[in-house]
Amino acid sequence: MVDTSLTITSRQIREQNLQLVRQALHDEQVCTSSKLKELTGLSVVTLNKIISLLIASGEVLDAGKVNMPNGRPASTYRFNEMNKLMLILSIYKRSGNKYVGYSVHNLFGECIERKEELIEESDSIQTNELKIGMERYINRHPKISVIGVSMPSDDVGGRVGSAIRHDSQSKRLSSHLEKQFNIPVFFETDINAATLGCYKRCKNQEYVSGVILVPGKIPGCGFCYNGAVLRGKDGMAGEIRYFPMYNDIGVLPSESMQADDLAIRTIRAVMCVLNPGYMAIYSETLRPGFIDRLKKQLGTPAEEALLPKIEITDNLREDTVSGMVSLCLEALK
Repeated sequence: MVDTSLTITSRQIREQNLQLVRQALHDEQVCTSSKLKELTGLSVVTLNKIISLLIASGEVLDAGKVNMPNGRPASTYRFNEMNKLMLILSIYKRSGNKYVGYSVHNLFGECIERKEELIEESDSIQTNELKIGMERYINRHPKISVIGVSMPSDDVGGRVGSAIRHDSQSKRLSSHLEKQFNIPVFFETDINAATLGCYKRCKNQEYVSGVILVPGKIPGCGFCYNGAVLRGKDGMAGEIRYFPMYNDIGVLPSESMQADDLAIRTIRAVMCVLNPGYMAIYSETLRPGFIDRLKKQLGTPAEEALLPKIEITDNLREDTVSGMVSLCLEALK
């Protein structure tokens, strides 16, 4: 009789070793067998078996031999960044207009196609519209192996918006689309993805917070700690619209002075409760000098000590797509 526990353990070890070699090759892009042995700590026999499997699956390409300093030729291998592709859809607003952005990326995160389409303000994003867009890109790029969709849950109407409001990670909608295309599909809020993207570009920052503050719109907040998006028990966190200071309205005022005042109080609350080291405020319309006014309102030395490094940026989409690339890569593991 076969010991099932030993069989499972053996499979787990093999999968761990496979992932170890994949990650090393992904990081190095091109690597000799001796360097791989050094990076992974695996034996030559185990390493050769894994490399053969990865070459057979198309994940790794044989890059031939190179001459080493000692004069001996060494086998080199190249990670095949085009073996699988990622399709990212992002719904966002810019200068008062609503867009859906499509981008296709390889396994290095490099964008190989990008397009945005204007959505009429009267339109709401429906499931069928997403299907049509996804199908168009899948037909064009058959190697698409995962689809990630980022969208502001408060701003999108129709069945998609309703699905996200009632199921924060849209598992039912994801399942429906996965059956349609036989490809993993996941949804993420734009602020969570953007916060992860901000973390990636902010070197040496352990804890990052992203905050969307746009007058006349519902605010949002995301947190990323050591490269992981922090979530609540139901997948949601950072619902700053429910702070008491919003008086159950949950919208940043349209009037600039009122918006400025409430934005400052919001930032003070977020930084004192969560104490991030870096905060990105995504906004196109906050008044100039916002950070200076924020600093003047800090009432105590303790609050001054909690003040993170702050940037005000309108690059929400760039950070969102960057974060979605990381989430897509994680989904492919």
